[in-house]
Formats: sequence, structure tokens, C-alpha cells
Amino acid sequence: MRVPPFARYQRLLANFALMVSGAIIGSAVYMSIHQHTYTQLYVEMHKYLQENRDLRADIDSLNKTKNKQSLINVVNVHLVPKNQDELISEDIQKEIVSDIKSELKLVIGQKATYVKDAQPLYEKLITQKTYVLHDKKYIVEVKSIVLIQTELTVWITAQEKRT
Repeated sequence: MRVPPFARYQRLLANFALMVSGAIIGSAVYMSIHQHTYTQLYVEMHKYLQENRDLRADIDSLNKTKNKQSLINVVNVHLVPKNQDELISEDIQKEIVSDIKSELKLVIGQKATYVKDAQPLYEKLITQKTYVLHDKKYIVEVKSIVLIQTELTVWITAQEKRT
């Protein structure tokens, strides 16, 4: 049996190999763009779901205390960076803020005068508490607690614990 001479088809095979490698590289580029877009969409959706949960919790607490003006309706928590050098990622900041809000949820519905008198208690509840998020430990400290009418606002700092 006779083997055909491949010297005739050398350019054809080279062009075919170039086309196949171009298809592979093109699909890899397309997949990376698709994954990047999908990741951005997922992060944005997660942010909106968290915002939706927070707004629903605020609506529930406001409905619970809508006819009672001397009761705490809303608890706001603000995370302030302790050092400009050591910044915490946005996801971890949101998790820390949501953990603090869930701990201070017991304040909602209480009389504002009681909360005003018990501010050191709430400060001790949060200060020097260690939160474990994504295999890292974060220590939270209270900067200030402000009670304005029916809204309790807490400013905190968080720092990664070095072990």
C-alpha cells in the first residue's frame, strides 16, 4: 500500500493547526470574559439580597414600634477603618456589621431611656469581641454609641487579630 506524500499537504495541515489553535485561544478568552461577568453579577446580586434583607428587617422593626415614639426603631452600625494601611474587604465588613446588628437586635423595641442608661452595657457586649470570618479572626471595638430620638447608631472599628 502506498503512503501519500505529506509534503503536498504541509501548508494545508499548518493552516488547519492554526485554525484549531485560534479556536482554542478564542474559546479561552470568551470563557474568561464570561466568568468575569458572571462573578460581577453574583457579587452584585449578593449585595442586593443583603440590602433586601436589611430593608425587610427595618420594615419589620418599624412596624413593630410604629405607634410608640419613645421606643428604639432602628439600629445602624458603621464600620470605620482603624488603620489606613490595613483595609478589610467589603464582604467581611458587611458580615461584621450584620453580626453586630444581630447582637444589637435586642435593643429594638426597648424604651429609649433604658437604652440611654444602659449604653455601657451594650458597649461591653461588643467591645473586644472576636469574630471568626473566612478563617481569620477580627477584634471589634466600639468607637461611639449615639442615641438620637428612636435611632441607635454605633460606630465600630475592626482589626485582624495577629496570632
